Amino acid sequence: MLSKIQKIVLWIFGAMFIVPEVLWNPIFNLYYEFIQSGYSTNVQPFRDNFLQNSDNLGHLKFVLCFQFLGIALFWVYFLINKKNINSRLVFWIVLIVGFLLCCVSFLALAFALTFNPSFPL
Repeated sequence: MLSKIQKIVLWIFGAMFIVPEVLWNPIFNLYYEFIQSGYSTNVQPFRDNFLQNSDNLGHLKFVLCFQFLGIALFWVYFLINKKNINSRLVFWIVLIVGFLLCCVSFLALAFALTFNPSFPL
């Protein structure tokens, strides 16, 4: 069983990912617009927010970095404390979902960091 402090730390790291995703959906909007761009030229975000504006690219990069850091630290801290988890099923589910979220978050962050709207083609 995890101690109270370990649970609090895991909740903080989880909230670093969940709160921005609930407020602005930066990762979901990014992948939703990619899927939509293959079908038509009129791309609409899933939910409008200030991060989708090209003037706020710095804010988007910060939020994606914050989310990636949160989910990565959650995953690493969870692995460090794996001996304290009683249920193997819960351990494997959290491990796999955390890894997938970490990968998706990293790819969204990598795209946002390399994206430059003023780059001439």
